[in-house]
Amino acid sequence: MGFWKLGFLETFLLLTGAVSIATAQPSPLQPGLQSQSGEPTNIPQIPAPSGPFGVGRVSYEWIDVARPDGHSSDPQAHRDLMVHLWYPAQKGKAGKVGAYLPGAKQMDADPAVRSSLQEEFESNWPLIVSGAITSHAIENASVARSPQRFPVVLLAHGLGGTSFEYTALLEDLASHGYVVAAVENTYIAAAVVFPDGRIIGAYHEPETPGLSPEQRFQRMMKGAGEAINTGAEDLMFVLNRLTDLNQGNEENSVLRGRLDLNRVAAIGHSAGGANATLACELDPRFKACISLDGAMPPVSAFPENPAGKWFTQPVLLLEADHTGQRRGFDEAQNDLYLKKKEDQLGRCPAGSYDVVLKAPGLVHGSFSDYSLLAARGRPADTETALHNLGLTESYIAAFLDASLNHGKSSLLEDRSDHPEATVKQYGRR
Repeated sequence: MGFWKLGFLETFLLLTGAVSIATAQPSPLQPGLQSQSGEPTNIPQIPAPSGPFGVGRVSYEWIDVARPDGHSSDPQAHRDLMVHLWYPAQKGKAGKVGAYLPGAKQMDADPAVRSSLQEEFESNWPLIVSGAITSHAIENASVARSPQRFPVVLLAHGLGGTSFEYTALLEDLASHGYVVAAVENTYIAAAVVFPDGRIIGAYHEPETPGLSPEQRFQRMMKGAGEAINTGAEDLMFVLNRLTDLNQGNEENSVLRGRLDLNRVAAIGHSAGGANATLACELDPRFKACISLDGAMPPVSAFPENPAGKWFTQPVLLLEADHTGQRRGFDEAQNDLYLKKKEDQLGRCPAGSYDVVLKAPGLVHGSFSDYSLLAARGRPADTETALHNLGLTESYIAAFLDASLNHGKSSLLEDRSDHPEATVKQYGRR
């Protein structure tokens, strides 16, 4: 989890060696994870979902025959994705509780993949492999009987991560009546396990020797742009397949006819925030869009596409307060970025918000399970992590309810009562 304090472009800069960024440092919760001696033995637990529904999960392999697989040795291969649907289930029904990370044992058996996942999950990796850390989701559970149709959320994970690192959020959304399609972005995810036993790890562009700092930076920007485009195309493709699934054109279609595809949102964290927002710019079928700390300083808050398309749906930029952190760019660049960010937000539709959260211990990884897992059951750190998870989830839920369900929330409308959040509303009416 070494990059969990960093934003998308900062992570790309580090991974490509374009610059050295001073923010690459452990979070306050990490010191206990660095040493094997004296480490707490408590097993982290994902919080119970707070909604009225149980949580079911079903997985699909979907191949986009319109897009070739540019990294495969097989010239006939096409873009191949695993998509995991988390959905409202009948509460209290018995069933096998799902693994925290399905396929972890297979990943652990592959030395190269194991190394990547050990870096991502640190000392929690053995607990994930053994099944000691679990999900509340029940595989192939019976879908809740009512309502007849559920709003849908597509989730894009961060660079080099996995959608299962957002289990607390995914379960909570499902328990409140949302079907969440969590997309594993092949070659962008740390590793993806397919039903036929294949394991595909993250792709890393080979180093090109002799590049100048400017050339390395331009190479990084090109790679970042390609990754964003791929992630956005993945989300739009998955929305197409969800349409097919809703019509019953899928095996094991427990959700046939149960998806309300007139109420669809895209949400992404870090790099996934860029993927989600670009997909929303390009595809008006998304009726709401959320970027979780997915801005791209010093360039822009949201990606822009060559066609000049812009959001037709309300947007929430939900950010951690990074004030005082050292960055890989200077004040002049930051001033230009803030001006660009304000311009972009000002062009967003009515109902859009920029919300900056400032709470003790809240970092870039707090939008995922990162801080909770890193706490390793230590009471004070666990309490902080749970508080911050609840804080991020409350704003996500409020925005989705307002955008997809025509609800109202004091979190977004009465902004004086929430000392841990600075809320600014945008939107052309």
